[in-house]
Amino acid sequence: MRVGLWGIKLATLALAIGGCGVVHGHEGVASMTIYYVPFEEETLTPVTSANIQERGIRCEIHSTKDIDRIKSVLRAAVKPAPEKFSDKRVRVKLLEPSDTGDVLLAVIEKEGEVHFPDGTEGQISRRGLDTIKKVIESQCRQ
Repeated sequence: MRVGLWGIKLATLALAIGGCGVVHGHEGVASMTIYYVPFEEETLTPVTSANIQERGIRCEIHSTKDIDRIKSVLRAAVKPAPEKFSDKRVRVKLLEPSDTGDVLLAVIEKEGEVHFPDGTEGQISRRGLDTIKKVIESQCRQ
């Protein structure tokens, strides 16, 4: 009888541990790929949206909270930007995974000018730019 009771307790414990794994296994399902050049870095040749993937640092972000913070900053970008996006001082390229591969979310220049894939441009506030820098520093720098 004691062996049977012990077996039931063990089975219950196994289910509880397995259930916790399933619940916690879905955290961080979100993903964003970032290519970046540190904002404070000056380069001799232009870093552009075409070459940042070769010249920049690649980073994966899996924190839903940080991805939401970045998207919130992008949504708040003032349109149209006071300064035109030049594609010569790119510091961040944001990509999101999809069923067909990575999809461009936005490209950000050193002073906060942002270019979206639909051709629109905007200006990220100083505070918003600081938020993006903090996310990159906390999630990408080792």
